[in-house]
Amino acid sequence: MSHAHHARDGILVVIRRSLREFIGLPLLVVAAFLSLFALTYLLDDLLWNQPGAEPLPWLAHVLGDTSAIGSLLSTIASGMITVTSITFSLLLIAVQQTASTLSTHVYDQFIQRPLNKLSFGFFVGLSIFVLLMLGSATPGHKPVIGALLSLVMTGAALCLVVILIYSTIDQMRPYSVITTIHDHTIKARAEERRLIERTRRAPRDGLSWSQTVRTDTYGVVCDIDVSALERSALDHDAEIEFIARIGTNLAFHDPFYRLHAARPLTVDAQAALDAAIDKAVTIEPRRTTDKDAGFGIEQLYSIAWTTASTSKQNPQPAILVCHCLRDIIARWSHADPISERLASRIIYVDRAVEDAVRAIASIGVVTSESIQNTVVAEVWRTLATLIDDVPAERLPALKDTVRRLLPSLGDHVLTSDLEEELIRCQLALKARGEPHTAAEIGEATGKLAESIGVLNSRGTRVPTGA
Repeated sequence: MSHAHHARDGILVVIRRSLREFIGLPLLVVAAFLSLFALTYLLDDLLWNQPGAEPLPWLAHVLGDTSAIGSLLSTIASGMITVTSITFSLLLIAVQQTASTLSTHVYDQFIQRPLNKLSFGFFVGLSIFVLLMLGSATPGHKPVIGALLSLVMTGAALCLVVILIYSTIDQMRPYSVITTIHDHTIKARAEERRLIERTRRAPRDGLSWSQTVRTDTYGVVCDIDVSALERSALDHDAEIEFIARIGTNLAFHDPFYRLHAARPLTVDAQAALDAAIDKAVTIEPRRTTDKDAGFGIEQLYSIAWTTASTSKQNPQPAILVCHCLRDIIARWSHADPISERLASRIIYVDRAVEDAVRAIASIGVVTSESIQNTVVAEVWRTLATLIDDVPAERLPALKDTVRRLLPSLGDHVLTSDLEEELIRCQLALKARGEPHTAAEIGEATGKLAESIGVLNSRGTRVPTGA
């Protein structure tokens, strides 16, 4: 049994991740303001600090002499710093309140929005620009154009405050949060699909030797460079079967991948493959939404769990999550089958749709704890709709979910909505050639219907012997 060594510089990983997720765009905006300052300084020096008549005398007259410009820039600078600090504090409080209501995953979708990054970079960059202009206002340099730009952009920043406040409030609505996660999940699946298309689903026949490799690191698999691994596997006449998929949390001594070959690999060959995988697999402290569609699924059902449970008792976000999961499963199920590259030496199994179906099951389980009648009806509506529509290869996972959720019905009241969706699910299963499971739903519905008109507590709602 071998060990995969994945040494990572924690500081570099954090820096790269922060640049990619949030800091990168604001830094570019700040750099643009620094370039604008240099250009403006040179232009001011060329136009107003040379012998001869001053151009645009009316502009110099409006802004005043150097001391007046310095006073103006000082006022603008202090005002910008105050507005920026207050605005950012209020926005972060709004985000924190929403995160406490829905889920901490709200932070992820908030920092990934380009408008938020651009706005933060604009305010910080403008503040630095004005401070630099204030410092350049000396007896030997009169920053007329710089003062004019500072004044104009400050007015634009004040207008942007209104836009930013509305945008943040709109982003913090449950519908916006959930829809954004849904869209990120769809995009991540497209990236993930490109990776899966370059792999195979099972090892080739005739490979008599195999070895499981465990990891000595801690983190999450965030990316796999399939092309680099293909070259290394071909050089050593081996195949690499990934046990840990993208999004898998790894701990010390967890199974990571499995090597397959026609004959045992030498120690040097295993070491070379280990080094190649170390370079080709990206392991970071936290999951990302770039290529990890499963992370979006996890975010969605985390929100549903939080809001549908007795901790929040807010059914609407959970219902929205059911809508999103139904849309995601339907899209992925009806998409063209992911092709398999038979010549590939990398084995990677796709379980994205199964993960999304399990998320629906998780929401169904939590409704039995909170007795959210509207959410449980939506869960069964989702199952009925999918069973009626998905391709045959997806039906077993849905049928299994239905059977596992049936015991949770004993905690619910048979509302008209729930009964209607249970009947829909029963009919859909019959139509898809699953009469046994349909009969189980009918039996469970009948037993729960016996409680109608009878005073029962939660624990005795289903009659004895049910």
